[in-house]
Amino acid sequence: MRGLFVLAALCAVAPAVRADEADDALAKKLGAVVRDPRHLLQARVEAANTLGKLGPLASAATGDLAAVLERLRGREQEPLQEAVIDALGQIGGRARVTLPALARAANRSTDIDAALRRARESILAAQEVPRDVELLAQQLLSRDASTRVRATKALADLGVLARGAAPALTLTLRDPDDDVRRGAIAALRVVQPNEVSEALVRAIASDLRSPDANARLIAARTLGTLGAPAAAAVLDLDALRNDPDPDVRRAAVVALNRIPPPPPPAAVTNP
Repeated sequence: MRGLFVLAALCAVAPAVRADEADDALAKKLGAVVRDPRHLLQARVEAANTLGKLGPLASAATGDLAAVLERLRGREQEPLQEAVIDALGQIGGRARVTLPALARAANRSTDIDAALRRARESILAAQEVPRDVELLAQQLLSRDASTRVRATKALADLGVLARGAAPALTLTLRDPDDDVRRGAIAALRVVQPNEVSEALVRAIASDLRSPDANARLIAARTLGTLGAPAAAAVLDLDALRNDPDPDVRRAAVVALNRIPPPPPPAAVTNP
């Protein structure tokens, strides 16, 4: 029963860090349970099933899952093999790197071959059919901040396929939760890679006033990469010339040098 208690403890841990980091941490812990032969077979199967339920959020465990599949032979621990294969299929497109391992697992049994077929179809289909962008956009309105963070991450993963969620992400730039706001910034930069709105610039610039020096540093560097479109943040960047952190001061100066000054006002001629 020790393995089952370990699994229950892992699933009960409340995420205390950013939602995406918590997802990766949980996936890695569950992946370690699946991979460790010291745990009971039932516990390893349950851990694999839980990873499957997490879907794309369990992508950090794909290496462990593939390793288990490669290590087992024939019909050895067949319930575990099926659970691992099903989990990779439910992870979807992020498990594409495991397709060679899935191919090598063929012809072990009828049930394993059926699971392999389902998994391959799911993984390949996930490359072509985007997740429900409208549903993810609705999740940006959730009262739960971790749900909103996960939605921004999922939309970022879709890239330009999530362009339809750009208006909702733009509204999310004003989210009171810093992690959600930063997630919306990151998502918009890949959903609309060639568009830099003033709202996006101001959302990034809000971190220039953060008490966290690292947040100020990242914001200054990000604005520097934007160049001319970051003109709306010039005053905030200029204020960082006197920042107590030398790295922040340097990043602000570099950013200001990359933002061209506004053109002089047109001369007024008297008729």
